[in-house]
Amino acid sequence: MATHSTAAAALEAAFGRQLAIRRVPLASLTLDPANARLHPEKNLESLRVSLWRFGQVEPLVVLKESGRVIGGNGRLVAMKAMGWAECDIVELDISNLDATALGVALNRTAELAEWDEQALASLLRSDGVRTHDSSFGNPQPEVRSRRPFGPRLMAATLRRALHLAGHRRSSASS
Repeated sequence: MATHSTAAAALEAAFGRQLAIRRVPLASLTLDPANARLHPEKNLESLRVSLWRFGQVEPLVVLKESGRVIGGNGRLVAMKAMGWAECDIVELDISNLDATALGVALNRTAELAEWDEQALASLLRSDGVRTHDSSFGNPQPEVRSRRPFGPRLMAATLRRALHLAGHRRSSASS
């Protein structure tokens, strides 16, 4: 029995019914041609690293009538680049207009979240955290080897994450 991700649980709550996760061929899915979210190479690299390390832990959200991806276009591109043949999806039987609105909402709500810099710093200092610098959009060969953060790399990663968070805040307020 598959476990439900947080996103699937939120969609279930929003639509008032349980959603079924199923596995489909990637070839049966189409990228949303109207997707306003861009996926530059550093984002796709982070997605590939995450998929390589953790696998797919969240289903793509797909419009039932057409196979158009509503949520997860970047992950679909990354999966194809990695040579995957299948992935997990949740299908929604909603109108094209609602699908477009949901796609924007799924992307925009993630943008509006903020980092708790103290909590992030604490997580990055903990011995239990094993991550990749490319998760922060800064792929470096020495980190791709699944090595834990060293003190200098951890500090550089945290500075980059905080810089990006500060840049986003100052952009949003202008």
